[in-house]
Amino acid sequence: MAPNVVGSTFILAETSITDANNNNKIISTPSTPSNDKLAVNTKKLSPSTVGDTISEEDHLREPYKVELVWRNVIAFVILHTAAFYGLYLVFAELAILEFLFGYFLTVVGAIGVTGGAHRLWSHRCYKAKLPMRIILMLSDTLAFQDSIYVWARDHRVHHKFTDTNADPYSSRRGFFFSHMGWLKCRKHPDVIEKGKLIDLSDLEADPVIRFQRKYFAILMPLVSFVLPAIIP
Repeated sequence: MAPNVVGSTFILAETSITDANNNNKIISTPSTPSNDKLAVNTKKLSPSTVGDTISEEDHLREPYKVELVWRNVIAFVILHTAAFYGLYLVFAELAILEFLFGYFLTVVGAIGVTGGAHRLWSHRCYKAKLPMRIILMLSDTLAFQDSIYVWARDHRVHHKFTDTNADPYSSRRGFFFSHMGWLKCRKHPDVIEKGKLIDLSDLEADPVIRFQRKYFAILMPLVSFVLPAIIP
């Protein structure tokens, strides 16, 4: 599991940094309704705060005060310590098969995040039938990056309000923050406020996402720890 934890960190970097260059552009295919899903629900906004009329100054006028979530900080310390210990065991005990298995799990988790939570559910770049959605959901759970619903919601907010206080992983707060530091801090109030304006009806209507969201506390340790441990 150690390589998988390290791999998950690089996956987060891909989604949080490279996508920042897209600003408010929406990645979609002509046959999918991604523009509607990433757009702000204008029924909940007054005419003066719709779309491009929301100024950057409105989001940046209040200074951001970092408030650490120590539970997350401790979890990151434990996970990365275990990752480095696992890497040590690869060389100390020549655990080549275990290393290859861990690398395989890293790839599976990467596909779940990049191909599932990111491209399928956040941007609606393609359509997938139920069996494929279940496989992607389990792969995403293996990556240890929260539920698909939370991941896609935050990513849509990130694209709509890039580099403002409403951006969950704004690059203006530094490389470390946009890479992984934001996971250790409480969200800015604007992230929560503006996140309520994003249309998530497609996610709420997907039974696969509803199932994962409801049983994530059980699925996450089962898929990430128990199953890999019992597989010979």
